[in-house]
Amino acid sequence: MSWIPCLKKDVRSYWTIRARPVITVRSPIRADEVRLGGQHVLFVEGRDENSLDPKILRTFLPDELRIRPLGPSFSVRSVAQALHKHHPTYYFLIDRDHHDDEFVDRCWQKFPDPETDNLLVWRRREIENYFLDASYLCCSEFCRTSESELSESIVQYARKRVYLDVANQVIISLREELKRNWVSLFRDVSGFSTKENALAKLRKANEFDRHRTNVSRLLSFDEIENRFLKFVDIMTGGQRRIVSGEGKWLHFIRGKKALNQVVHSSHFRVRNLTGTDKLNVMIGGLLDENIDHIPRDFINLRDIMQAMVNTTI
Repeated sequence: MSWIPCLKKDVRSYWTIRARPVITVRSPIRADEVRLGGQHVLFVEGRDENSLDPKILRTFLPDELRIRPLGPSFSVRSVAQALHKHHPTYYFLIDRDHHDDEFVDRCWQKFPDPETDNLLVWRRREIENYFLDASYLCCSEFCRTSESELSESIVQYARKRVYLDVANQVIISLREELKRNWVSLFRDVSGFSTKENALAKLRKANEFDRHRTNVSRLLSFDEIENRFLKFVDIMTGGQRRIVSGEGKWLHFIRGKKALNQVVHSSHFRVRNLTGTDKLNVMIGGLLDENIDHIPRDFINLRDIMQAMVNTTI
């Protein structure tokens, strides 16, 4: 693969426990606070420079590309909407969350696209989902079990939380639909000369009736149940139960939670390290030493970002 020689040889410096001091990044950052000149910058989710997302991305993205964490996805999207028109070399990457296949595919196929704010969305729910692969995790020097045992454990962890994640996905999808801009503001001052005229305008706005009807439909038990069963089918591939190789549960399970359970199980042993330190060393080692197993979306992202950087070289 042509991109392999560009991998940083000092990748472990990003994962060392005694890391060098870094600049603290406040989260969330307001759009008017971001001033990075004409540099190519990828804004991602993450509390600060030590968050997992920027650490992972720095191991395989071009050196010329700066990576800046901006907090949760809504912060990244807010900055994207505010800045992409004025800073064409600013790019934005967020977790999948509620976005559907059509929107995600369009982001990747048409990037950079001002209609989507120069935004990329992971095809899997979170960056951690890309590591929920027994064949990949078994490449870790810290793995103390077989691939089949590890695969079965991942399935068991997923089964324990699948319905929690499905129920939360229903909530997320409803919350996103209900907060959409469903009514336009008035623009013409001529119809608002008195209090009575203004109230009459509000009463005649049929958007209120439509929205009440829409809210009633979305929050009905039938609609909630239909969404729940739809997400269950997506997760399980119609099996109504998590089975290895069936459905998209590896893509849409809450990756951060599941990966933490797997890494902190007896399947992996990192001497004298626990918690976040153990996770960082494990993931860093996988990215550094097992390049043949790097997820395809990581390769695609690297190629896209390299093309962006090359446009101004």
